[in-house]
Amino acid sequence: MGKGLDKNIILAEKIRAGDQEAFEKLFHKYYARLCVFSNSFVKSLDISRDVVQDVFIKIWDNRDNFYVKQSLKAYLYQAVRNQSLNFLQQKKQKERLEERIKKQYEASEEIHGDELNTEELTAKVWKLVETLPERRRTIFILYRKHGLSYNEIAEVMSIARKTVENQMGKSLQYLRENLEL
Repeated sequence: MGKGLDKNIILAEKIRAGDQEAFEKLFHKYYARLCVFSNSFVKSLDISRDVVQDVFIKIWDNRDNFYVKQSLKAYLYQAVRNQSLNFLQQKKQKERLEERIKKQYEASEEIHGDELNTEELTAKVWKLVETLPERRRTIFILYRKHGLSYNEIAEVMSIARKTVENQMGKSLQYLRENLEL
């Protein structure tokens, strides 16, 4: 084992034990570099700062399970990469949902001439989501809010991918039927 690897393991052990000073040392050592790295994905320095802070918050909040077997640096870069990609996926899904809602709104405007805005429609959608059965609601939220794929949801919930597909279909049908446009 190399000297750097030993330091990383010791630092990870200190963080796992709740050593705030060790955590702050890790944060200050890598924060700026990780922000630059995240920015290469998200194309916004403010968002990249949020992404990196989220990674460090998750490390601290889950420090009891903070094990680094190889390179601590590689672990951090991988975590920031994943968090950046998750942000982009959620942003893309949010934009698609907003676009769909906007199209539905425009169509309803032509039919009804209502003064319903996108925020109100979004609020109505999520209010309806809260009335879904628990499992269906969980699947919908994991997909729409957290950006998980059907396969990932199936794995998280220990159910078949086909079940996820069926539940999402039922959720969307329910929303279409109950949205008063």
